[in-house]
Amino acid sequence: MSFLVLLECFMNLKSISDQDRTLGCLVGGAVGDALGYPIEFERWPVIERHYGSRGITRYELDRRGQALISDDTQMSLFTAAGVLLGMTRGATRGIMGRLDEYCKHAYLDWLHTQEWHSRKKGERVVSWLMNVPELYARRAPGNTCLSALRALAAEKEVHNDSCGCGGVMRTAPIALVSYLHEYHGGNLAYCDGVAAQAARLTHQHPLGFLPSAVLNDILMEIFAGKVSDSESLCRIVRAAADRIPSIVSSDDDEKTYGTLWPSAVARMQEILAQAINLAHTDIPDHEAIESIGGGWTGHEALAIAVYSAVKHADSFEDAIISSVNHSGDSDSTGAICGNIVGCLLGRSAIPDCFTEKLELREVLEEMAHDLYTGCLIAEYERCDTPEKKRWEKKYCYFVWPKE
Repeated sequence: MSFLVLLECFMNLKSISDQDRTLGCLVGGAVGDALGYPIEFERWPVIERHYGSRGITRYELDRRGQALISDDTQMSLFTAAGVLLGMTRGATRGIMGRLDEYCKHAYLDWLHTQEWHSRKKGERVVSWLMNVPELYARRAPGNTCLSALRALAAEKEVHNDSCGCGGVMRTAPIALVSYLHEYHGGNLAYCDGVAAQAARLTHQHPLGFLPSAVLNDILMEIFAGKVSDSESLCRIVRAAADRIPSIVSSDDDEKTYGTLWPSAVARMQEILAQAINLAHTDIPDHEAIESIGGGWTGHEALAIAVYSAVKHADSFEDAIISSVNHSGDSDSTGAICGNIVGCLLGRSAIPDCFTEKLELREVLEEMAHDLYTGCLIAEYERCDTPEKKRWEKKYCYFVWPKE
């Protein structure tokens, strides 16, 4: 690639607005999710035989002509609602807990959409998303998420040793709020730890929540303008991996991740290095991806997403197609890759063929708008504009409608 082409790519990336990146991250994640969802449990030979040598490249539409999202995007939306609830509380009351604590309440809302008996009549609901009928559809929700949230709903401790990818596939909105609104001063290591804790609510094995810290790190650094091409994306992935050992866990006597889980940290670093190295080879994508794993675990899912994002950093379409076509958890690897490449290239880089039929696109874009603007109400301030009244209704006093 010539110097002039590199310069043009760099200038284009620098010109991408934060709003475009926010939309790209959230919508891009849903695109990858929806493209991979129909083939989530298929083996590559079956995918190749049915769709051709590149695998699935366009949506499988339902009878209504829509590309369906899975539980990955559902839970990402509820993560966004949770962090906005927390930021709103901080802005309007001058006090708030950690963002992951608000995510817990939002995830209990999601549990209710999947299991109506999980909420008592008259119990307070956190999220306006409960008024979106489509979110009550069951789209292969993860057993670990369901069982862990049932325990939390019953005010019991969560006990499992799951390193499934159900934690990392939903945490991208934490990075968006953390960067855009300088949560905890924009401290990267602290925000990484909060993202990990949000995943740890349901996934207790370190390889189930360390990937969320890495993804948060990558997305915040993309927003900070530190990525202009594939090579600079490699650098921030390596830097994120290097930062893992020094993250401090406030839930574990202020010990560092490196002290608490040295073998898991080493494995996380190893698999990310493998993904980057594979991205610089000519091995066909599906073969390279399957040498990483199936993406069912958090560290494998993130590594596959990183591989496809690095290999195809200049093309949202190529990256997404690469990330879903393998014998594994296609919707989750596609969702995480969509978060990364959508953030890197912006919403404007996502082809219309991937947005026109996307289920709940308007809801995704509305949530992205809210993540971008942040709370519009200051402490002791009157809600005297339509925008402030809208925000108050969505994030301050939303309660379950009386039956």
